[in-house]
Amino acid sequence: MRAPMPEGKIEFFVTAPVERVWSFLSDLRQVGQCVPGVENIRVLDETHAQWDLVVKVGPLSQTITVTTETLEQVPLQRGAFRGQAENLDMMGTIELAPAEGGTRVGYRMKVNAKGPLARVIDNFIRTRLKSQTEAFAAKVKQELEA
Repeated sequence: MRAPMPEGKIEFFVTAPVERVWSFLSDLRQVGQCVPGVENIRVLDETHAQWDLVVKVGPLSQTITVTTETLEQVPLQRGAFRGQAENLDMMGTIELAPAEGGTRVGYRMKVNAKGPLARVIDNFIRTRLKSQTEAFAAKVKQELEA
């Protein structure tokens, strides 16, 4: 039996009003620029984009094309999304709450590897997901507080 999907989650505070945070995180291009490893973003329509994600393992790197889809948007409150690549499925949520002086952001991402190397990929993801989640949050914070 396989272990549960690797999950990264973080809560952070941004000194920006919830309207500005929502606008930023709803923009497929802007949010894609905050994802560690994304080197190219193609917005396909209002709810779909493709990201070229470079994954590095030691001296080796591989570019994976991830097709993202916005599944739900409740303006100023929450959104849900998924991403699919050849050997990966991702699901995530973003929740916003106004707070004194800014906005509290909750971000959660689950990643499920598939295919013949799923177990190896899951183990690799498990070791990197926390740092990747933290890097995403730091970049969002940096962009919104600039």
